[in-house]
Amino acid sequence: MKKLIIFLLFAGVVNAQSFTVKEISGDVKYQNGNSENWTSLLEGSKVSDDAIIITSDNSFVELEGKDVSFKLNELSAVSVSSIKKMNTDDLLLALAMEDMMNAPKEIEKNSDNTAVYGTETGQEHTLFIKSDNFGIKRLNGAVQLAKSDLLESAVVAARETYRKYPETKTISSYRIYFADILYEKGLYEEALDEFLDIQKLQLSENDRTVVNDKTESIKMKLLGE
Repeated sequence: MKKLIIFLLFAGVVNAQSFTVKEISGDVKYQNGNSENWTSLLEGSKVSDDAIIITSDNSFVELEGKDVSFKLNELSAVSVSSIKKMNTDDLLLALAMEDMMNAPKEIEKNSDNTAVYGTETGQEHTLFIKSDNFGIKRLNGAVQLAKSDLLESAVVAARETYRKYPETKTISSYRIYFADILYEKGLYEEALDEFLDIQKLQLSENDRTVVNDKTESIKMKLLGE
């Protein structure tokens, strides 16, 4: 019953909308609803709220909606329903729903190649891992939501990816990136929970220092409130 109530509340804050493909380059495909078939996306096409879009190497697509536009770059994937503006209350409600749905489930398989064959990190908003792994592509898409100033939607998309593709939870660079968004938005309790969980991962010396420092910073802020 609690899960149903949260679902109904969350459904009330989500404004479904369709998007038009404004510009496209390379190999871009989409999948509607429960369909298992991937279809090539064409310029001028419309994609509905229940679609998932995926780009190949050296590909991109620009989408235009009623009140938001979005560009999905190469080797990335995004649920069209994630391309939306949310406020902090919407985010907290969505995170509560994710917590309710966080029971182990079968991992979706959309690619047989799970190798990570390159990374580009270091600058703010440039986190990117080149891979054919669908979960990593979803995280790349979530980062691009953040780059488009859809920060709340980006965090929700990342959490959904962690749930559906548990192996992605071990990639510390993404975990730190999205936990930092919670921190910057002043959601210190939620950020602390995330950083404490990240501490359990096998971290590089630099990442360990970053996570420990941020954890202590949040604890001080919470004690001062």
